[in-house]
Formats: sequence, C-alpha cells, structure tokens
Amino acid sequence: MATPSLDQLRVLTEVVDCGSFSAAARRLGRTQPVISYSIANLEALLGLTLFERGKRRPILTQSGAAVLAYARRMCLLSDELQAG
Repeated sequence: MATPSLDQLRVLTEVVDCGSFSAAARRLGRTQPVISYSIANLEALLGLTLFERGKRRPILTQSGAAVLAYARRMCLLSDELQAG
C-alpha cells in the first residue's frame, strides 16, 4: 500500500478541525475542489471511505477516525522536526 503524503494528512485534519471542506480550504488558502480532490485521492490510496457525505457537514467514518489519529501523530511529529 502506498503511503499518504503529509499534505493529504494535513488536509484531513483541517477538514475535521474546521468542520467542512470549504472552511478547511479557506484556512489552507486553497479552493474547496482542491480539498475535495485531496480527500478523494487519500480515500482511493487507502481504499477507505473517510467521511460520510451528503449531510450538512462531513462526518468521519470509523475508518476515518482511525486514520485521523494517525494523521494527527504524523503532523505533530513533522511540526516538531521542523521546529528543530
């Protein structure tokens, strides 16, 4: 299985923290379609559905919650490394 990029993991955490793809896009300085594309690619890469869609806000699936925990750890480690 291929490894998700740090950028994909950051996008995932932002979507969850912001509560929507649009708000995550604003925070990251990207467009909403770019955020959706990044999440779709991450889901395809992992072979998992990370969010239940079609509701007012995206809701994490059980698989999504597990990947989110991994994503948060990886982002934290990356931030620590960059802080040096």
